[in-house]
Amino acid sequence: MAKHEWMVILKDKPNSLAKRMEVRPEHLKNVLEQEKAGFWLLGGASLDEPVQEGQGPKINGSVMLALSETREEVIEKLKQDVYWTKGVWDVEGIHIFPFKSAIRSGL
Repeated sequence: MAKHEWMVILKDKPNSLAKRMEVRPEHLKNVLEQEKAGFWLLGGASLDEPVQEGQGPKINGSVMLALSETREEVIEKLKQDVYWTKGVWDVEGIHIFPFKSAIRSGL
C-alpha cells in the first residue's frame, strides 16, 4: 500500500498551556524519534499571533504533517502522544485530511 501525506490540526483544550509545557520534553522526544523513522514530516505549535520580542509564544494547538498509508495509522500515533494521553489536545475537534506537498524545505 502506498504512503500518503496527512495534515493534522489539533487545538489545545482551554487552559492547558501549563500541562503542555510540563509534558513537552516527552512529546518532543517521541515525535523526533518518529520523524527520524520517516513518519512525521513537519510539526509545530499553532499560535494566536506571531511571537513578540520578549514574550513567550501564545500557543493554541499543534499542526503536523504525517507520511502514512492510512488516516487510522495517524490517529493511532496521535493516541500514543503525551499531549493526547495527558489531555492537552482537544481530540474531539481533530482535523486530519489528505495533503499533497507542492514545496517543502528544512528550517
